Amino acid sequence: MGKDWSVGKGTREAKLQTIQRFAEFVQQKFGLERIENLKPGHVQAYADNLREQNISARTGANYMAYVRDLCQAIGKGGIVAKDNATYGFGGVPRQNPLNVNHDKIADIQLQLDEKAANGDRISMMMSASAVMRDAFGLRQEEALLTPAKVTVRDGKQYLQVLGAKGGRPRELEIRTQAQRSALARVAETAKVLSNANGRPIPPEYNLKDAMKAESKEWHRLGGTRAVKANMHAQRRLAEGATKTQINRELGHGNHRSLGSYAKS
Repeated sequence: MGKDWSVGKGTREAKLQTIQRFAEFVQQKFGLERIENLKPGHVQAYADNLREQNISARTGANYMAYVRDLCQAIGKGGIVAKDNATYGFGGVPRQNPLNVNHDKIADIQLQLDEKAANGDRISMMMSASAVMRDAFGLRQEEALLTPAKVTVRDGKQYLQVLGAKGGRPRELEIRTQAQRSALARVAETAKVLSNANGRPIPPEYNLKDAMKAESKEWHRLGGTRAVKANMHAQRRLAEGATKTQINRELGHGNHRSLGSYAKS
């Protein structure tokens, strides 16, 4: 798997590191010595362990995509579910009408995270806005324009979301650790990028330029319509998965709209 020349060196290394973590987990927890003895329960236990670490749905989806690759490589692809929702990381099943290439999207997101860690400003913006979309179900404009400013009222925390349709800000209650982690990521990114408004956008970019830069970089990394991983598919995937997840956290069915919980 370290010789997959269809992806960059950084992606290959990240994949191998993820697979190594998975291998160490099943070896330590189950005493597994031979990879061909992997079973569905081992994969499920690994996913449960990831959720216990309070990682974001997007990061969990990335990890599970590479576990899926590993199982396919050893001829046991059937032991891994084909959708990340099975493991509690949201995501739309592969059989959904969007027909999204989940693995390619996860690969691009991992590349962006790696470039962001190495100081690439556009990748930093894209990674930070992506975790905001994942955690809060925001649109692209909202994720880019909303600073990590928290309002406390009646013992509860709220985020004021900017860039909403109609131009009026709306509020979302901050309920999960993933949401708090997303806000911390935005605050840190804004600081590194020197954005005085607290937004995860390089200050030399306006919103229009930032959105264009995101689309251009996503396409450059292979996110195209031809491979079912264009940026529109990625945004719809993140938004749909997150809205379902948030509705479940609120204790309501998936048909309920988040709009009734957002105050203008």
